[in-house]
Amino acid sequence: MKHPLIIVLLALILLASCNSEQKGLQNDTDLSVAIVDFIQVAYMGNLFPYDFDAGSGLYLGRWNNNEEYVFFDDNGKIHNQFILQNDGPNTIKYAHGVGYMQGEFTILEDQSGITQIGNNGEVLRRIEIPKDFFFVYGLNFSAKEFEESYIYPRPERDVQTIRDMSLLFGSAYSSPILEVYNPKTNQVRNTMPFPKNSIYEDGNFYNHSFPNVIRNGKEWMLFLLAEMKYFVYKEQDGEVEFVKAVDLQLENAIPMPGVPMKDYAEWYSQKGHIIFGKIEQLYRRENDIIVIYTKGVDEEISKNYSPDNHTEWMDFIYNIPRYAAVFNQDHQLIKNDIPLPKGLIWSSVVNNDGDILALKNQDYFGVEEDFVTFYKLNILK
Repeated sequence: MKHPLIIVLLALILLASCNSEQKGLQNDTDLSVAIVDFIQVAYMGNLFPYDFDAGSGLYLGRWNNNEEYVFFDDNGKIHNQFILQNDGPNTIKYAHGVGYMQGEFTILEDQSGITQIGNNGEVLRRIEIPKDFFFVYGLNFSAKEFEESYIYPRPERDVQTIRDMSLLFGSAYSSPILEVYNPKTNQVRNTMPFPKNSIYEDGNFYNHSFPNVIRNGKEWMLFLLAEMKYFVYKEQDGEVEFVKAVDLQLENAIPMPGVPMKDYAEWYSQKGHIIFGKIEQLYRRENDIIVIYTKGVDEEISKNYSPDNHTEWMDFIYNIPRYAAVFNQDHQLIKNDIPLPKGLIWSSVVNNDGDILALKNQDYFGVEEDFVTFYKLNILK
């Protein structure tokens, strides 16, 4: 849906909110992030995109409040929408890590495994994996084909970790990231070791957030909540092996604070007011890597705002500056601290043209519209 004049006006409005005084790494490359197009979906709800299928050209969106899934195209046309069923043969207990596999909508289910779902919410296929496991909340992808096997975020299989959460967190900070299931042998194994020499090795608690994992061909990448760097892996001999860490090379980013592991339940009361820097999204495109991040907010500023005042707090959060860093194919930094438009919620979705999808935040703009707007953004030189 290309309307050049509208796109230019939108770009000017949004980019006016950027902090143009921020300087990147000493580099002569002049890069900016710009709106190149947009999609409007006639949908009344908080729709957010989670994946894109290159074959069909369909985006997978979800309204988290009621678990409704919406499949739409670049013109905003809705092709299918449904709510997962909670009774009968198509019952879904809970959908973890939604996404596409082999062009089919695919989720992960506790005590079941990999489930593929049809256009009307019907179960097409269940790939059961060995029992006695549970998936942690917040997985950013479902399952992928991996040679003659399937690969997916590693579930927890030690029931003892349920009884002692510190064991669960300690395990998450040191265990492999992915599990591989071979349907021919009905065996599972782990791969993709947790990155070495990370802050998570100091024995403190840094909240629990499953690593965000991105696959591009035989290259894998991940980023972690408490690290201002990302980690590169490659497929080799049936394993996903660590290659290197890539630092964003930032100045003045506020590190995430930790608490002793035994005090994990006290993290929010002790440190929850600290707005630390973090990577929010990472995109692997054909010729580059783009990282979206914040640097955090100085405590002298953040202490003036309280989550108890929801309106004031959200206005504060929405106005925290966000930036982009661009790396070449070899993970060499081209430029960082590229200011980004405010009023956008960045998804993990990249389409066939390399455009990044971001949701227009209606609360930020103080509007309530009868449609959902997704902006397509790209790097301009």
